Amino acid sequence: MRSVLRIGGLWLVPVAALMFLAACAAIESIESPRAVEPSPAELVVVTGQMDDMMEFYDSIRRQSPAELSRVYDKAKQSFIRNKSDTNRARLVLLLILPNTSFRDVTSATHLLNEWPKDSKSANNLQSFRNLLAGLLVEQQRLSHSVEELSQKLKDEQKRAETLQSQIDAIKSMEKNLLKEL
Repeated sequence: MRSVLRIGGLWLVPVAALMFLAACAAIESIESPRAVEPSPAELVVVTGQMDDMMEFYDSIRRQSPAELSRVYDKAKQSFIRNKSDTNRARLVLLLILPNTSFRDVTSATHLLNEWPKDSKSANNLQSFRNLLAGLLVEQQRLSHSVEELSQKLKDEQKRAETLQSQIDAIKSMEKNLLKEL
Protein backbone atom coordinates (compact mmCIF):
# COMPACT_ATOMS: atom_id res chain seq x y z
CA MET A 1 0.00 0.00 0.00
CA ARG A 2 2.90 2.27 0.70
CA SER A 3 4.15 1.82 -2.86
CA VAL A 4 0.73 2.86 -4.23
CA LEU A 5 0.75 5.95 -2.03
CA ARG A 6 4.30 6.79 -3.06
CA ILE A 7 3.45 6.43 -6.74
CA GLY A 8 0.15 8.24 -6.19
CA GLY A 9 1.90 11.04 -4.32
CA LEU A 10 4.46 11.52 -7.10
CA TRP A 11 1.90 12.37 -9.74
CA LEU A 12 0.22 14.79 -7.38
CA VAL A 13 3.22 17.15 -7.37
CA PRO A 14 3.24 17.88 -11.14
CA VAL A 15 -0.55 18.20 -11.22
CA ALA A 16 -0.49 20.63 -8.30
CA ALA A 17 2.30 22.64 -9.96
CA LEU A 18 0.32 22.86 -13.23
CA MET A 19 -2.79 23.97 -11.36
CA PHE A 20 -0.76 26.61 -9.52
CA LEU A 21 0.73 27.95 -12.77
CA ALA A 22 -2.68 28.04 -14.45
CA ALA A 23 -4.11 29.99 -11.51
CA CYS A 24 -1.21 32.48 -11.66
CA ALA A 25 -1.76 33.01 -15.38
CA ALA A 26 -5.47 33.60 -14.83
CA ILE A 27 -4.81 36.08 -12.03
CA GLU A 28 -2.19 37.91 -14.14
CA SER A 29 -4.59 38.27 -17.05
CA ILE A 30 -7.27 39.66 -14.74
CA GLU A 31 -4.88 42.14 -13.05
CA SER A 32 -3.13 43.40 -16.19
CA PRO A 33 -5.08 43.05 -19.42
CA ARG A 34 -2.85 42.71 -22.44
CA ALA A 35 -2.69 45.49 -25.01
CA VAL A 36 -5.10 45.02 -27.85
CA GLU A 37 -3.14 44.12 -30.94
CA PRO A 38 -4.25 45.61 -34.25
CA SER A 39 -6.19 43.30 -36.48
CA PRO A 40 -4.48 41.91 -39.59
CA ALA A 41 -6.64 44.23 -41.72
CA GLU A 42 -5.30 47.30 -39.86
CA LEU A 43 -1.72 46.12 -40.32
CA VAL A 44 -2.28 45.67 -44.05
CA VAL A 45 -3.62 49.24 -44.38
CA VAL A 46 -0.69 50.76 -42.47
CA THR A 47 1.91 48.71 -44.25
CA GLY A 48 0.19 49.31 -47.57
CA GLN A 49 0.27 53.10 -47.18
CA MET A 50 3.95 53.19 -46.22
CA ASP A 51 4.84 50.68 -48.92
CA ASP A 52 3.02 52.86 -51.45
CA MET A 53 4.93 55.95 -50.30
CA MET A 54 8.28 54.19 -50.49
CA GLU A 55 7.50 52.68 -53.89
CA PHE A 56 6.39 56.11 -55.13
CA TYR A 57 9.61 57.72 -53.89
CA ASP A 58 11.71 54.94 -55.36
CA SER A 59 10.01 55.34 -58.74
CA ILE A 60 10.30 59.14 -58.91
CA ARG A 61 13.96 59.30 -58.03
CA ARG A 62 14.78 57.18 -61.09
CA GLN A 63 12.80 59.29 -63.58
CA SER A 64 14.08 61.80 -66.10
CA PRO A 65 13.47 65.53 -65.52
CA ALA A 66 10.71 65.60 -68.17
CA GLU A 67 8.92 62.63 -66.60
CA LEU A 68 9.30 64.18 -63.15
CA SER A 69 7.68 67.39 -64.35
CA ARG A 70 4.68 65.44 -65.63
CA VAL A 71 4.44 63.47 -62.36
CA TYR A 72 4.71 66.72 -60.38
CA ASP A 73 1.93 68.37 -62.40
CA LYS A 74 -0.29 65.31 -61.96
CA ALA A 75 0.43 65.13 -58.19
CA LYS A 76 -0.28 68.84 -57.80
CA GLN A 77 -3.61 68.50 -59.63
CA SER A 78 -4.51 65.41 -57.58
CA PHE A 79 -3.82 67.31 -54.37
CA ILE A 80 -5.91 70.29 -55.51
CA ARG A 81 -8.85 67.96 -56.26
CA ASN A 82 -8.44 65.79 -53.17
CA LYS A 83 -6.38 66.96 -50.19
CA SER A 84 -5.93 63.43 -48.84
CA ASP A 85 -2.92 62.56 -46.73
CA THR A 86 -1.57 60.32 -49.47
CA ASN A 87 -1.80 63.07 -52.12
CA ARG A 88 -0.21 65.54 -49.69
CA ALA A 89 2.67 63.17 -48.90
CA ARG A 90 3.31 62.49 -52.60
CA LEU A 91 3.39 66.20 -53.40
CA VAL A 92 5.78 66.83 -50.51
CA LEU A 93 8.09 64.04 -51.70
CA LEU A 94 8.17 65.63 -55.14
CA LEU A 95 8.78 69.13 -53.77
CA ILE A 96 11.82 68.02 -51.78
CA LEU A 97 13.50 66.10 -54.59
CA PRO A 98 16.94 67.56 -55.23
CA ASN A 99 17.99 68.90 -58.63
CA THR A 100 14.48 69.50 -59.97
CA SER A 101 13.03 72.66 -61.44
CA PHE A 102 10.05 72.52 -59.08
CA ARG A 103 11.99 71.92 -55.85
CA ASP A 104 10.43 74.12 -53.18
CA VAL A 105 11.34 73.28 -49.60
CA THR A 106 9.30 76.20 -48.26
CA SER A 107 6.12 74.92 -49.91
CA ALA A 108 6.88 71.38 -48.76
CA THR A 109 7.32 72.60 -45.19
CA HIS A 110 4.07 74.55 -45.45
CA LEU A 111 2.21 71.45 -46.67
CA LEU A 112 3.63 69.42 -43.80
CA ASN A 113 2.75 72.07 -41.23
CA GLU A 114 -0.79 72.33 -42.60
CA TRP A 115 -1.29 68.56 -42.46
CA PRO A 116 -4.36 67.99 -40.27
CA LYS A 117 -3.33 66.69 -36.86
CA ASP A 118 -6.62 64.88 -36.32
CA SER A 119 -6.30 63.10 -39.61
CA LYS A 120 -7.82 59.63 -39.83
CA SER A 121 -4.77 58.32 -41.64
CA ALA A 122 -2.61 55.63 -40.16
CA ASN A 123 -0.14 56.50 -37.44
CA ASN A 124 2.71 55.58 -39.78
CA LEU A 125 1.74 58.36 -42.22
CA GLN A 126 1.64 60.81 -39.31
CA SER A 127 5.05 59.54 -38.19
CA PHE A 128 6.29 59.89 -41.78
CA ARG A 129 4.99 63.48 -41.78
CA ASN A 130 6.83 64.20 -38.53
CA LEU A 131 10.03 62.69 -39.93
CA LEU A 132 9.86 64.76 -43.11
CA ALA A 133 9.02 67.95 -41.19
CA GLY A 134 11.96 67.42 -38.85
CA LEU A 135 14.34 66.71 -41.71
CA LEU A 136 13.22 69.79 -43.63
CA VAL A 137 13.58 72.05 -40.61
CA GLU A 138 17.10 70.73 -40.06
CA GLN A 139 17.92 71.08 -43.77
CA GLN A 140 16.74 74.70 -43.74
CA ARG A 141 18.78 75.42 -40.61
CA LEU A 142 21.89 73.96 -42.23
CA SER A 143 21.21 75.87 -45.44
CA HIS A 144 21.01 79.14 -43.51
CA SER A 145 24.26 78.29 -41.73
CA VAL A 146 25.96 77.62 -45.06
CA GLU A 147 24.69 80.94 -46.43
CA GLU A 148 25.97 82.80 -43.36
CA LEU A 149 29.36 81.11 -43.61
CA SER A 150 29.55 81.87 -47.34
CA GLN A 151 28.85 85.53 -46.64
CA LYS A 152 31.50 85.60 -43.92
CA LEU A 153 33.98 83.99 -46.32
CA LYS A 154 33.24 86.63 -48.98
CA ASP A 155 33.67 89.38 -46.39
CA GLU A 156 36.99 87.93 -45.27
CA GLN A 157 38.17 87.61 -48.89
CA LYS A 158 37.35 91.29 -49.50
CA ARG A 159 39.17 92.21 -46.31
CA ALA A 160 42.19 90.16 -47.37
CA GLU A 161 42.19 91.84 -50.80
CA THR A 162 41.99 95.27 -49.15
CA LEU A 163 44.88 94.43 -46.83
CA GLN A 164 46.91 93.05 -49.75
CA SER A 165 46.37 96.25 -51.74
CA GLN A 166 47.43 98.28 -48.69
CA ILE A 167 50.57 96.14 -48.32
CA ASP A 168 51.31 96.57 -52.04
CA ALA A 169 50.86 100.36 -51.69
CA ILE A 170 53.24 100.45 -48.70
CA LYS A 171 55.83 98.40 -50.62
CA SER A 172 55.51 100.74 -53.56
CA MET A 173 56.01 103.78 -51.30
CA GLU A 174 59.00 102.07 -49.73
CA LYS A 175 60.59 101.44 -53.15
CA ASN A 176 59.99 105.04 -54.18
CA LEU A 177 61.62 106.29 -50.95
CA LEU A 178 64.64 104.02 -51.49
CA LYS A 179 65.02 105.28 -55.07
CA GLU A 180 65.01 108.87 -53.87
CA LEU A 181 67.76 108.18 -51.37
